[in-house]
Amino acid sequence: METKIISIAGEKGGVGKTTLNIMLATNLFHLYSKKVVLMDYDDPQYSVFKKRERELNSIDENEKNDLEIYPIEKVSTSNIKNTIIQYYGKVDYIIIDFHGGLTQEMIEGLMFVEHIFIPFDHDELEIDSTYNFYLTLKSNFLENEERVLKSVHLFFNQYRKIQKNKFAVLKGQLMSVDLPFMKNVVKEKEIYRTQYRNTLFPIPDNKELGELDIKKFFKEIMELTSKEIKELEN
Repeated sequence: METKIISIAGEKGGVGKTTLNIMLATNLFHLYSKKVVLMDYDDPQYSVFKKRERELNSIDENEKNDLEIYPIEKVSTSNIKNTIIQYYGKVDYIIIDFHGGLTQEMIEGLMFVEHIFIPFDHDELEIDSTYNFYLTLKSNFLENEERVLKSVHLFFNQYRKIQKNKFAVLKGQLMSVDLPFMKNVVKEKEIYRTQYRNTLFPIPDNKELGELDIKKFFKEIMELTSKEIKELEN
């Protein structure tokens, strides 16, 4: 089995990375029948691992026994390598959720990631932060043959359709300096945080099917990671 190690990650905290990593893991597993493990690299808070425990405690035993779930592992600098080895070749995706801030611990964790997806907002300060984070990854990881990083992709997060012209102009400016943008965006929706950020249940089959809805984003991630593997094999 060809395992891909991926992460939705960024230099700043509070931009929805954990929400998206949870949604990605849950929906790849349930909707697209992918074997997934989600690694919570937020030592010592481990908010994702604790969220899974709360969600399991909120359902009755019969429902719990019938429920298929993917594993969530608590990892740190001391055990991430061995935990990855434990799953590598046995799952389709290892998804790593990092805490906010480009700390030494995060840098050590990034050593294992093959594909990184960076959320990007139109806020001026976030633009600078994201651009610098991309350049750091490009120079220290992507262009370094000793690292495993194969691709970096940027995407608009908290996209607001009413401001699509502003986003389009910004995207054009950033693509002119050769930043690798994804085709799909993640819209600003409260329901992502209140309902769909769930480690047990996916987005309903009849929801999020539009051109700008998040299932398109999930599919593009699968396409991009598979494309990179095919290119390396050729």
